[in-house]
Amino acid sequence: MGPVRRRAHGWWPFGRGFTLLWTGQFLSQVGDQFLFIAGLSLLDRLTDSRAAFGGLALAITLPQVLFGLWGGVFADRWPRRHVLIGSDLARALIVLGALTVRSHADLWRMYPLAAALAIAGLFFYPARNAVLPALVRPEHLLQANTALQASYILALVLGGTSAGFFVDRFGPYAAFAVDSLTFGVSALTLAAVPIPSEADRPPAARRGSPGRDLWEGLRFVWAQRPLRRIVFLTPFATVGIGAIQVLGLAFLAEGLRVRAGGFGMTMAMMGLGLALGLVVIPILGRRIPHATAVGIFLAAAGLATVAFSQAQTFALVLVAALAMGLCIVVARAGLATLVQHLTPSPLRGRVDSLATLMVNGALALAQAAAGLLGQWWGPRPVLLGAGLLMAAIGGLGVLALRGLPLDPPRPPAGGERDPV
Repeated sequence: MGPVRRRAHGWWPFGRGFTLLWTGQFLSQVGDQFLFIAGLSLLDRLTDSRAAFGGLALAITLPQVLFGLWGGVFADRWPRRHVLIGSDLARALIVLGALTVRSHADLWRMYPLAAALAIAGLFFYPARNAVLPALVRPEHLLQANTALQASYILALVLGGTSAGFFVDRFGPYAAFAVDSLTFGVSALTLAAVPIPSEADRPPAARRGSPGRDLWEGLRFVWAQRPLRRIVFLTPFATVGIGAIQVLGLAFLAEGLRVRAGGFGMTMAMMGLGLALGLVVIPILGRRIPHATAVGIFLAAAGLATVAFSQAQTFALVLVAALAMGLCIVVARAGLATLVQHLTPSPLRGRVDSLATLMVNGALALAQAAAGLLGQWWGPRPVLLGAGLLMAAIGGLGVLALRGLPLDPPRPPAGGERDPV
């Protein structure tokens, strides 16, 4: 069975397979906003301790650091359709566990539930990104990655707004049930996605032990110079976003006398910029090589962050946020596309897990550093530094990727595997 694709048509040049995948993911991401707001509401209702919120964040983050690479290992060993559906069904059941948290004495249950939810998600995204190149035409892969990036922001805006009203009206437990339902719907859509057999279960993908498979993936990335450089660049696309998430509200309040509603509008403009990427990328893809576009737009995102940090009016802040969203989605989608192009199907899960781990680690580090440095120096200098760092790395990316061979290499191990 060959890749399931169709001819390009308009701004959404994707067939049934990708559309089902995108729809299920979007619904589950909307549900995630219900879970997030419901969880915060429940914690606020049952405890006055700020440490409880920090502990929940640690319970989500720590498993991603400790086990982040293993999700990709098993996404390459097991049938990827089963991994995708199993991850969604597992998360649907885990979320229902929050319905048992009814008093302060039950709060401890939130932490293992949050950790289990994070671990289940570690299997989903490597498997999703591994099958993606088989669901769309090669010339539309960049646009498909952009659509996946944009779905998160769209869910953040729509889901966050609706979830707040929903929790106020029906309470957190109803919101937990909604999130569980969205995972179930996502599993149903994934069951209907026509995944080609060579992408679903790559040949000879379960040859050795899991530990050996993990080492093979790391060794493969290190051996491929273009891929090694791309994986190095990937985390820097999150630096500006991380700094703004932590310091944006304080920057607007202290520097421009703008209240929390203005910060919400700023994030909405960033989301609009991400959505515009869906329109820009098809045009861009016909004119600029993907590798060049990554460096240019990463540098442009840094310059937009610099403009944000130096803005003297709220209008300029909104323009800079719009530009940041547009540039970041092009850079991140371009990086994901290059990784998929350069990695044979049997190894895509492991390589994607490595890239995701670095992105999540960089985002957490950027947020922590922004909070600490912002306390010492104030928001404006820290945001300026984050923008200059992104701009410098983007310029380095243009030079580092120029002239490198970007054709998919053959996987290691003496030809026992054939690239798809």
